[in-house]
Amino acid sequence: MSSSLFIHTQCCSTMELKTTSVLLLICVTITILTSTEVDAIPSCCLRVSKHIHRDDLRLVSKYEIQQKSGVCEIDAVVLHIRKKLICADLRVLPRLKKLKKNHKPKRA
Repeated sequence: MSSSLFIHTQCCSTMELKTTSVLLLICVTITILTSTEVDAIPSCCLRVSKHIHRDDLRLVSKYEIQQKSGVCEIDAVVLHIRKKLICADLRVLPRLKKLKKNHKPKRA
């Protein structure tokens, strides 16, 4: 009787260990994937649009310069337009700056 109790106890502790290990692995994976730390998982433009419509350039809320030195393979301007990111050629930047400089927001 005592040997069957020992086997049952050993079996349950092994199952608990496996379950705990799987849950820990899931938690670590979720933490890594949802990390908001800068450069945790770099997202790089892989190709760029050479022609961005003027109306879209007016809607740019901010932009970032991606340089190929480092983790990314190409130079690009990352445009933030209405919760979307658009990768543009660096030659778009002077047009963007000119539009933003000349564009005056409408007063209510």
